[in-house]
Amino acid sequence: MAMGGRLSDLSETAAVDEAMAEFQAIGRTAFLERYGFRPAREFFVIHRGRAYDSKALAAAAYHHQTGKSPLEWDDFSGGEPVIRTFESMGFHVGRITSPALTEGEVYTRQQLRAQFSITDSTINNGFFRPHDTQSIWLFVTGEKTAPEQGKVNAFDGDLFYWLGQNAGRTDAQIVGHEADGREILLFYRTTKAEYAGGGFKYFGPFRYISHTPGPPSRFVLQRIDAQLESTVPDPTFDPTSIKDGRERILAEVKIRQGQPAFRKGLLQAYNGRCAVTGCSVASVLEAAHIHPYRGAETNHVQNGILLRADIHTLFDLGLIVISADRRLSLALQLADTEYANLHGQPLALPKSPSENPSGQALEWHRNEHVRHARLPSKAL
Repeated sequence: MAMGGRLSDLSETAAVDEAMAEFQAIGRTAFLERYGFRPAREFFVIHRGRAYDSKALAAAAYHHQTGKSPLEWDDFSGGEPVIRTFESMGFHVGRITSPALTEGEVYTRQQLRAQFSITDSTINNGFFRPHDTQSIWLFVTGEKTAPEQGKVNAFDGDLFYWLGQNAGRTDAQIVGHEADGREILLFYRTTKAEYAGGGFKYFGPFRYISHTPGPPSRFVLQRIDAQLESTVPDPTFDPTSIKDGRERILAEVKIRQGQPAFRKGLLQAYNGRCAVTGCSVASVLEAAHIHPYRGAETNHVQNGILLRADIHTLFDLGLIVISADRRLSLALQLADTEYANLHGQPLALPKSPSENPSGQALEWHRNEHVRHARLPSKAL
């Protein structure tokens, strides 16, 4: 057991953010093994469309906050105590359905009814919310072209273009799924006859990126790359199938650092230094998109800022935004952290004004994260 550690000591959202970043970097299985927890069966923290095993996340966040040994599984009770702890910090905790589904598998609605004890007839619609869960299921059929909408219900790399419901009554739930602590799960088929029994292939969790208002609205969703593995173990173990750890870690770092050309352009524009901290250690500098990645057109130097990895995470979470006068504005959640002294600091800009971050993009980023209360301007 951890020496003197208590769940009630966990109070810093930044520590939870760090634990989530660790979860994403090493994957669910390695994260659970590192902290000595079994996969969660019921309650998950749902943040930005991703799900995290709540008890293991609490143990890791305690470690990040205090610097002490992580809490162990028998140091605290799961369920309500963990829920109260996370909710007191503004995080959503709830039941989800993704751990019980396998990506790439084909499911019919009848199979889903049986598996999840569903009696609600609205499962036959394209948008469905299983009762007493934080999940949204989208059942989508095929590519089609709609007037003035272009190609919809189609994939483009990790993006999915979805034509929403005709009446538009569910649009707000898609747009606000992250703020509401919900996951969006996509079931897709090219035609109704593609799979036996009218089935759909499960493509996993997605997150809302943008939409063009309708009705019907045209949504851009992005596939979430860090998936929850099935809690059912494979009956056999094949060591030859395991990717070399060093190769995997380097690949993950490369992905996080950003597309090579985009990152190279930002390294040159910012003279190889973080625009916030001045850090010049290239291995921890990342190409941060201001407006989320949506293909090659968003890999423009004016849509990026060169940031140290931790600052990049805080920027993506909206805990740091850039004001109209190019100064840092921090969320109240960071008031008592080592980042607080950055509030009001001017952003270091490239030598060439033509490479400065887009004012429109920074305004979009600020508006996207208005839900975070900011430190008072008098602290500037």
